[in-house]
Amino acid sequence: MAQSWYPGHMAKATTELAASLKLIDVVIEVVDSRAPAATSNPTLAAVAGRVPRVVVLNKVDLADPKTTDAWKSSLRRLGCAAVTANSQTGAGIAAVIDAAVESARRSGRGGGVSRGARRRFRSAVVGIPNVGKSSFINRVSRRGGAKVGDKPGVTRANQWIVASPELELLDTPGIMPTRVDEPLTWTLLCALGCVDDNLFDAEEVCRAVLAPITAMGGRGGIATRYGVPEDVEDPLTVIEAVAQTRGFILPGGTLDIPRAADAFLRDLRAGRLGRISLERPVREG
Repeated sequence: MAQSWYPGHMAKATTELAASLKLIDVVIEVVDSRAPAATSNPTLAAVAGRVPRVVVLNKVDLADPKTTDAWKSSLRRLGCAAVTANSQTGAGIAAVIDAAVESARRSGRGGGVSRGARRRFRSAVVGIPNVGKSSFINRVSRRGGAKVGDKPGVTRANQWIVASPELELLDTPGIMPTRVDEPLTWTLLCALGCVDDNLFDAEEVCRAVLAPITAMGGRGGIATRYGVPEDVEDPLTVIEAVAQTRGFILPGGTLDIPRAADAFLRDLRAGRLGRISLERPVREG
């Protein structure tokens, strides 16, 4: 299921980001708390170089709390500031701004005196499509300054936004990796809505994502919502239960499996299956 998905505007955005980072004191990367590794762009480390990074574990209300705590600890051991947030409610936004200012200050970057006035630290806000980056920017700006949409990749133009007396943010378009070679990563990106739904088969992704959900102990919400026992291993049985529960029946009594798979993914993305994390941090050592 590994895929390459790299529209032209993203190639241009990557080039522009690399150029913009010459002006940046700290990078704020927004990821989905449910899959922080899969939704982090591996290209960023190479592009950002030694610029300090603050990782925003967004959509924290949808992820398993204990797993999120483990991710925070792991990221901090790797030298990144890690802050949880919910861009929809604004929870954690102030903490992110504080962490970005502190990271920039500790690094000794920017924030100097220019023409008698101390300039703000500068940060680039980055993130792959649909992790909530634009919602984060909107919360920071306290206005509808960044375009937000329900389809991956709607943000196109760079925008500077004053976040605080000490920090200004550069909003950047969502940038996907040039290629996703790891099948599980591709599955998680598709399942969480980071990839355009037209680029994958919903039933195939549904079947594949049930494995990490089960491994992470997230089948309870599925059992409650669709009435399928947690110990059922066959993915098709789960999808059939979705069709039965939602009444997705074709003429002649055949279950509408494609429609059920779409509904399952929508429920997963919206958190209607409970607080589910889809990956754990790799244990150091």
